[in-house]
Amino acid sequence: MKVKNLIKLTGLALILGISIQSFSQIQKSNIMDNTRSEKIGLLVIMKANKGKEQEVKEFLLGGLSLANAEPKTESWFAFQIDEQTFGIYDTFEAEEGRQMHLKGEVAKALLSNAADILEDFEASRDIKTIDVIASNHKAGNQNNGLLVIMKAKEGKTVSVEDFLRAGKSLVSDEPATLSWYAFKINEETYAIFDTFANDSGRDAHLTGKVAAALMENAPAILEGFEPSAIQKVNILASK
Repeated sequence: MKVKNLIKLTGLALILGISIQSFSQIQKSNIMDNTRSEKIGLLVIMKANKGKEQEVKEFLLGGLSLANAEPKTESWFAFQIDEQTFGIYDTFEAEEGRQMHLKGEVAKALLSNAADILEDFEASRDIKTIDVIASNHKAGNQNNGLLVIMKAKEGKTVSVEDFLRAGKSLVSDEPATLSWYAFKINEETYAIFDTFANDSGRDAHLTGKVAAALMENAPAILEGFEPSAIQKVNILASK
């Protein structure tokens, strides 16, 4: 039974672009100031089956060395939203890099095993391709984060994108905001993903200019936006 479960978990790891590594080898990486060319990416949100949370977490923790070995993967983050919900966010300069990260014969063959440890996981639905609108980076250990998913009101997509581009200059003045991404998920859905070394850095951002501007502009440009859409996450590993 243990061997069977290991094979299934390995399949999931390959699907998500990660591999098993010794826990002692895991290190959080530093991202240097604006040296990356990031134009497109992937966002994967997944929910562990009950009782499988630790197994999913361990595989995500083990993904860093494989991500580091992918020269066309510019940034790679594994994160945890709540006890059962996890995610991967990664970026690429071009479609070639994204497809290299996604494709592989073994990964395809083992895709069906994801259901054993993930609840209702469907690759076509849950692996989302995204377009990076703006990003900003500073050096530092990334431990905490935020994920904010928002929907533009009808006819307000240009306003949302202008707002997100303007956010880049605001976070440049936030020394504790290490990585900041604004990206487009589909024609009406956008998101912000950002990282911090600790809670104090995250709290400073939440009381800073970007958050204030978001709450001020939300009624005019966002559909049904509530503060609960700002989700705190724990960064498990990052490139």
